[in-house]
Amino acid sequence: MLPAERDTMRFVIKDETVHAAFDALESHALPAAAARAMRERRDDERRAAKARAFLKAQGTVAEREALSLLDEEYRLACEGFYAAVQADEEYRNTRSKCEAIIEAWRTVQSNYRAMGKVAA
Repeated sequence: MLPAERDTMRFVIKDETVHAAFDALESHALPAAAARAMRERRDDERRAAKARAFLKAQGTVAEREALSLLDEEYRLACEGFYAAVQADEEYRNTRSKCEAIIEAWRTVQSNYRAMGKVAA
C-alpha cells in the first residue's frame, strides 16, 4: 500500500450505527434482565428437580445419582434451563456487540481529536 493510499483510508463508524447501538442497549435493558432472571430461576428449578429425583430413588448414592440424572422431570427442567441460557446469551452477545461498536467509535473520535491537535 502506498503512503498516499494509507493517508486517505480512514476507519469510519457511521453515526447511525452508534445511535442504533445506544438504542439497542436501552431497549434491551429490561428484557435482558428478565432473561437473566429466568436463567437463574430455571437453574434453581433444574437443581430442585434433580434433588427430588435423587430423594425418591433407591440404591447406593452412585445409583441414586445416576437415576436422578435420567429422571423425566429433571430432563424437562434441563431443557427449560438450556432455553433460558440461550435467551440470556443472545442478549449478552447483543450487549457486547453494542459496547464494542461504541468503544470503537470513541477510539476513532479520540484519534480524530489527536490528529487535530497535532496538525494545529
